[in-house]
Amino acid sequence: MRRLTATVLMTAGLVAGAARAEPAPLMTVLLKPSAMTAPADGHVDVTVTVPGMDVAAGQPLFVLPTMAPNMPSPQPRTDLSVTDADGAVPLVTGQTGDAPWTSSRRVHGEVVARYRLPIDNARGSGPPINLRIDGASFSTPGRMLVAIPQSGAAYRVAIRWDVSAMGPGAVGVTGYGDGDVEIPAGPPGRLATTMFAGGRFSREPALAQGGFSALWGGEPPFDPRPLMQWTGRLHGWMSRFFKDEVEPPYRVILRSNPQNPGGGVAMTQSFAVGYGEGTDPEALKSILGHEMTHTWTAIEPLGKWWSEGNAVYYQELLPWRAGQITTEQYLAGVNRTAMRYYANTRKHTPEAEVADQFWDDTRVRLMPYDRGALYFAVLNGQIVRASGGRRSVDDLVRTMMMRFRGGEEITEAKWLEVLRAELGEAGPATHRAMMSGQLVLPASGDYGPCFRRVVRKARVFEPGYDLRATASDKVVRGLVAGSEAEAAGLRDGDRIVAAPFGDSMQHDHARVVTVEVTRGDQPLSFTYLPRGEWVDVYQWERTAVPETSCR
Repeated sequence: MRRLTATVLMTAGLVAGAARAEPAPLMTVLLKPSAMTAPADGHVDVTVTVPGMDVAAGQPLFVLPTMAPNMPSPQPRTDLSVTDADGAVPLVTGQTGDAPWTSSRRVHGEVVARYRLPIDNARGSGPPINLRIDGASFSTPGRMLVAIPQSGAAYRVAIRWDVSAMGPGAVGVTGYGDGDVEIPAGPPGRLATTMFAGGRFSREPALAQGGFSALWGGEPPFDPRPLMQWTGRLHGWMSRFFKDEVEPPYRVILRSNPQNPGGGVAMTQSFAVGYGEGTDPEALKSILGHEMTHTWTAIEPLGKWWSEGNAVYYQELLPWRAGQITTEQYLAGVNRTAMRYYANTRKHTPEAEVADQFWDDTRVRLMPYDRGALYFAVLNGQIVRASGGRRSVDDLVRTMMMRFRGGEEITEAKWLEVLRAELGEAGPATHRAMMSGQLVLPASGDYGPCFRRVVRKARVFEPGYDLRATASDKVVRGLVAGSEAEAAGLRDGDRIVAAPFGDSMQHDHARVVTVEVTRGDQPLSFTYLPRGEWVDVYQWERTAVPETSCR
């Protein structure tokens, strides 16, 4: 009996092992772009095929948003159909809006979703996360392109391209590589967070080599090649810094964004950056360093204080260490971040309140970036001093990355454990102070022996009215008495037509803004300097320590 039981258990183990060895089902995404002619003549036909689904009536089938931050109108979607083993699937939701697609009946077997996405460039000045035509190409993050199944299963994913309508030389590209690719088993939601682009492109390098490749379909007002060569070298250095065994594929997509040039968005193994007339390629180096940092350090459950904070901390630090920028350029980056933070009237906003106001007020939106970067500088100084120079915040960041890569669920509590192990209770105390909105102030030597802290004077950034209260219906509220806006003639009740308070305005203390409004039926415009009272701000300056001891 024992032998029989053992045989049965062994057989069961072999069967279980065989079951475990079965590959995950293969989901297919077929993309068929039309020929593209800017600004509003093109579309993409999408077919998503998902095997083995079994979804009860009324439960989510797919998700495909139609809106992104600051888009003035939804992304149109036409010719939508879904079929399964029983034929056409009647959709209750999904034809319009952002709600998950659902059906009035059970949906099972192989499910095929087909739809067309017309492309119109006139979609506002938010981050580059909408479908856009540039020259003879289009690009978009997957979240606005691919209907993501909500079954909860893991899939291998085949991305297939049919670019025959786009003409000779056209190619389809994602963060996973050029052309048709198959990616290993994992959650289908990862498709939402990579860039997709198709068409005829200029490239650097002209032939994709190794992991890095940059593409642009339009005509930037500068030659992108020197900047992209710089970016490729930095990507290779950063890959070694973050301990990759092999440099992963990485695609940079340059897109026209005349309303918000210089803005970017990081995706899985990819990045989109916007340019406009007058864009300085040297000024893009900071955002490129920032967004590439996300490739390695992004741990979404920790929040923006982590992902954006360490990306700002490293965006000039790593290019400086790599010898890609000068000490003066690195110092300018440190001071730009510090100036923006200390001249921000919303710098004491608790981190818990940031998400709710993120898209309404540029001052709140930049808190996780600027405050987070200064927080990592504070931690670095504390760790360097406590370890006698043997360790730095780099060690803690890499520890969290490796645990996350290994599949561990990462939480803020686990970060606090890492801080406590490194610094005792002083570590969690520093973290809690930052999260509560207390002032974050690196010690004079926290950026190393080559820099010291000084106090300067600057005027706070002051739009002149309540940005959040005005955000929903574009009616001016909360006009600040005595402000430059009031002096220029802006009044409560004016209806805003255009108010270009971009994030970069916060560190450009000489830049004026022109706010266009209507008052009754009368169009008006008011130009003023969005600055308020003078305050003390902390900056850093170079010491006499030799350059050889700096990096």
